[in-house]
Amino acid sequence: MFNLRSLFSLAAAALIVSVVWDGCGYGQEGNQRIALAEGDTGISGRYAGDKGIEKDPDVLFVEKFDEKTIEEVFARWDTASNKEGMSLSKGGVADSSDGQSLLVTHIGGGKNTGSQLYRSILSDEKTGKGYEQLYARFYVKFDEDCAPMHHFGTNMGGNNPPTRWPMVKAGSRTEGNKSFWTGIEPHGTKWEWDYYTYWQDMRSSPPRGQCWGNDFVNSERIKVQKGKWICVEVMMKMNSPVKEYNGEQAFWIDGRLVRGGGQITSHLGKGFPRGKWIHDSWWPQADGEPFEGYRWRSTEKLDVNYIWAYVYITKSPAGHMNRIWYDNIVVAKKYIGPISK
Repeated sequence: MFNLRSLFSLAAAALIVSVVWDGCGYGQEGNQRIALAEGDTGISGRYAGDKGIEKDPDVLFVEKFDEKTIEEVFARWDTASNKEGMSLSKGGVADSSDGQSLLVTHIGGGKNTGSQLYRSILSDEKTGKGYEQLYARFYVKFDEDCAPMHHFGTNMGGNNPPTRWPMVKAGSRTEGNKSFWTGIEPHGTKWEWDYYTYWQDMRSSPPRGQCWGNDFVNSERIKVQKGKWICVEVMMKMNSPVKEYNGEQAFWIDGRLVRGGGQITSHLGKGFPRGKWIHDSWWPQADGEPFEGYRWRSTEKLDVNYIWAYVYITKSPAGHMNRIWYDNIVVAKKYIGPISK
């Protein structure tokens, strides 16, 4: 029986945005800033309802949960834990070409804290090589009376060597030659989307200096709207060369990067956005210091090589049923975007 505590011990749709969307975000390549796509300009824009998207040359993995049995779904993933908590559910994303999704059910007060699906994403199985940059899109929906998530995956990262199961250790920084990972989560009782990121230069929290994951957006503008399908997409880009702090990450909610205070806040890299660190949280501020960027790795053997969909709930009334749905997961080398009609 799967229990996320056995993997790590952790301490700690609609997008509500009062900002203007101008259609693009910005990254950095050397000294040149480059635009990040948004909206329906991604891969999925060429495939109505995601039909045939798996044939696109830039797409690496697709999971629509349209198999006949749940065991067929499990067979497509490297690890499936607490299988009893997962089932196929009729009904999925409205614009999807299939009508089925994955339902994760958690009952409060029991020994289980959730379920998971984990899959390595490799460009070369023999050498274990992953990718220098990767995008992963997840559709998720939370039941109206779902208890707060302790932690939640739409998660992506890398392990050296690659593994076929989660290898995460909370409470301390990762080692630059071994691992890094980031999740896009609905944080606690506030139900606000933000990062939960581990890497070798992460900040710690008082009073003992443990590292319980860093967050970077801290905005009330991006609250989860329960009962609706939400498109969550995450991108990670490796630092290269390995001594540089030019790694990046970004996330989109329903095809839009998060904005606030006149700047994009959900795309971080060397020199952007501006803000300040307060213990283990980065707080965007237009008049703050430029973000230092990410040094995800200290060896080229470490790259992006897995995705992880999981539910981890530790505080739910005994007997209370929590339901979370996943649908139309796509992993690609380029921006994917929401399902097109």
